[in-house]
Amino acid sequence: MNRNLLKSLWAVALAVVLTVVSVALIKANRVTTTSVERTPMPVAAIAYRQQPTYIREATYLGVIRAGSDSVIGFEVAGVLTSVNATEGMRVAPGDVLAQLGTDRRQARLDAAAAAYERVVAQRAQAESRATRIASLVEDGSASEQDYDDARFTAQALSAAESTAAAQRQSAKLELEKGTLRAPYDAIVAERLLQTGAVVAPGTPVLRLVTATGREAHIGVPADVARTLVPGNAYPLILQGKRVTAELRSIRDDLDPATLTVGTVFDLPDGISVAVGESAVLQNMEAVDSSGGWLPITALLEASRGLWDVLTITPDNEGKQRAQRESVEILYTRGHEVFVRGTLPADVPVVASGLQRISPGDLVEPIFSQSSAPAAAPTSPQPPSRRLSDS
Repeated sequence: MNRNLLKSLWAVALAVVLTVVSVALIKANRVTTTSVERTPMPVAAIAYRQQPTYIREATYLGVIRAGSDSVIGFEVAGVLTSVNATEGMRVAPGDVLAQLGTDRRQARLDAAAAAYERVVAQRAQAESRATRIASLVEDGSASEQDYDDARFTAQALSAAESTAAAQRQSAKLELEKGTLRAPYDAIVAERLLQTGAVVAPGTPVLRLVTATGREAHIGVPADVARTLVPGNAYPLILQGKRVTAELRSIRDDLDPATLTVGTVFDLPDGISVAVGESAVLQNMEAVDSSGGWLPITALLEASRGLWDVLTITPDNEGKQRAQRESVEILYTRGHEVFVRGTLPADVPVVASGLQRISPGDLVEPIFSQSSAPAAAPTSPQPPSRRLSDS
């Protein structure tokens, strides 16, 4: 045999042996890393506890008003000669706010005073004459008729004196009414006329609001108004702060524009609020609707305005799996929602981490101390861990 051919055969045989040995060694050292059975995913869980009602915090918007808010003017006509009050000025009872021209009223008062003095003099003269005639009647120098005439004349002049006195007082009052004075402690909110204007009786000149005694006027639905009790205290939000105000009264009519019933709250003394500011009534109301509370993180957006949650239920083999259920949101409170839907009572619900699992996945619920189910399910299932133990 050719020596070169023999060498080639031995080289091929050696290569085949080395290949077989290498494959055997690789197979012997290979380690399987894929698990035959998938491990359940640990998830935070909460028990869905049903209840027949829930409490919601309702808010109703109102406005701050003064205890007394009035537009004042003169009771008599005239020309406005001066206005001492300016907007924002604080006034006390009796302070002069504005003045009308007094020339004609002063002249009328002077004439009435002169007429009164004349009648007083005439009455005094008539009474003196009646006294003299009475003495003459006694000695027969005068008749009874003369005495009666003098006596009745004096009486008529006495009545005329009373009339003149009333006319003088009327002229004096009319002169005084030419001065507009503050009726109570107030703040000038608005000046409606300027100096030189001709005013008629009752023409508005100034708008005054009380310096103290603020009220909150808030409209509430009729059914809510029936639950409020006058004299009780309720929380209000004023300028972002929470205060307590006493309910003074509830109106007995329905506002046709807002379809609400008006309520009036007396604000505590010392609270500085401006007339026209907003006030918000906070009222806790019970709503008759069956459902339960869940964290917002337990919701998955679904179609047609509904939401989905993943419940944890055992399958036929007793293994806990995630199942999709539909719910409707009735009320939101902070990070919680009150929902109703196809959830059975006390069923465990995945509370967070929904992006990590899908319906049908094996899961291991982990409950916090306050969210564990009220009773363990009757179906066999693997033991669950608690957050306090993990």
